[in-house]
Amino acid sequence: MKRFLLSSLLLFLSIGCSNSDDFDLIIRNGSVVDGSGVEAFKADLAIREGKIVQIGDLGPENTAREEIDASGRIIAPGFIDIHTHAERNLLDYPHIPNYVSQGVTTVIGGNCGSSPVDIGRYLAQAESTGIAVNLGLLVGHNSVRRKVMGSENRGPTPEEMQRMRELVGKAMEAGAMGMSTGLKYIPGAYAKTDEVVELAQIAGQYGGIYVTHMREEGLGLFDALRETLSIGVLANIPVQVSHFKAMGKSMWGSPARMISMIDSARAHGLDVTFDQYPYTATSTGLGVLLPAWAFAGGRDQYLQNWQNPDTRAKIRDAIVHNLLHDRGGGDPASIVIIRSEHDSTLDGKNLAEITQLFFGSVDVGKAAETVIQLMEKGRHSCIYHCLNEEDVRRLMTHPLGMVASDGHTVSAEERFPHPRNFGTFPRVLGQYVRELGVLALPTAINKMTGAVAERLNIPDRGEIAPGNWADLVIFDPLSITDHATWSQPKNLSSGIDFVLVNGEMVLSGGEQTGKLPGMTLRSKLE
Repeated sequence: MKRFLLSSLLLFLSIGCSNSDDFDLIIRNGSVVDGSGVEAFKADLAIREGKIVQIGDLGPENTAREEIDASGRIIAPGFIDIHTHAERNLLDYPHIPNYVSQGVTTVIGGNCGSSPVDIGRYLAQAESTGIAVNLGLLVGHNSVRRKVMGSENRGPTPEEMQRMRELVGKAMEAGAMGMSTGLKYIPGAYAKTDEVVELAQIAGQYGGIYVTHMREEGLGLFDALRETLSIGVLANIPVQVSHFKAMGKSMWGSPARMISMIDSARAHGLDVTFDQYPYTATSTGLGVLLPAWAFAGGRDQYLQNWQNPDTRAKIRDAIVHNLLHDRGGGDPASIVIIRSEHDSTLDGKNLAEITQLFFGSVDVGKAAETVIQLMEKGRHSCIYHCLNEEDVRRLMTHPLGMVASDGHTVSAEERFPHPRNFGTFPRVLGQYVRELGVLALPTAINKMTGAVAERLNIPDRGEIAPGNWADLVIFDPLSITDHATWSQPKNLSSGIDFVLVNGEMVLSGGEQTGKLPGMTLRSKLE
């Protein structure tokens, strides 16, 4: 196996009785990047009962049941992915290989307004099943609203509002780290600002954070960002802007203004930060191309409404506008179906190719009608090539930004998931640190670890320090590389040798061990 080819890295000591060993594990000769942002330093690490107990020069008189020689390697805190949808398939795929292989040791789920409503029950299930990495959850506004109001396009009654307040409060008491919104998605798109403020206040009263997929990220971006900042002020709650970006060619070049708004809000006292993924394509459902009003009342109702010629024409016009100026990237070929609910032969095809199949020719009007016909048949997940590389780099360098995947636990059946599910963290370290020099290594590691732990008030993680849990990743800074591509998105990264979660190896010699030492992380009530 691969692990035995790395014998210079891994040495099992045979001392006799394990009770004579000082530690469970010693990691020797590595360069420690501790997650705080400071420069690397040479040190050995000693681990006992899942925690880091000693850092320094550990001589031969210090022994352990197991040792790793990390010569030429970086020892960093395990990466904390602040924005995931990992909870979707996590109980079915608890070994979560697409995250472990990247060096991720903690995932935060429940983003974009979608989460289990009963947070306590889900966390208990995860504990019972066992999981390879640590898990924290946000409570999703969309999920709460849907449970109380369905897909109604209206404001809540006082009774409905009270019920939503109770559900958010119960989730926070069960350990949710905050509340997320997906104001671009149904039914969150139907919520007015004051509804969001009132529910965010509940999360804030428990010491939680407000995490948002804003109402718009293309046309309307700046109005959406203003709304986001105002929610933070009115609800008196810290704000995390999810997957910060500017979609569509007409919005490229916007990061300078976006950052200026963030900096101004902070100067006026709002605690606001953001995260991003290192790719120029987004991924979500095909329905995001349609106006939110088109989905009111639930599937049976809106499909019936679409048969009205005037309604269908308005929807088609809205899709054309989005294809040209927003998430469509100006070209139907920029949108790729990665998973079709009703026809797997469409997986991997772009919208121009599908339009050609449907109509024998391609123009933006026919592409819009293709979208409607696909939506009538079922759900479709897509990749949208609509971002700008220079914008990605500009946002990446800002000190308030963090690294996130916006990925999920990938099932065996998925053939074409977004490469970010497998490559986000190695991509930053390999391409943007080593090859392009966009970030210094200690800065990049901080954006993946210490900054995230501080943001979410996760104690004893995110930095390499005595007393902290031994969530660690050991990698070669000269070879760490992402290999997930658009055509082969499930390729694993290389250059990561070991990943430890709570002191146990979940990746050893580049191979998963099968262990499930992850913990569920619950917020500390204030």
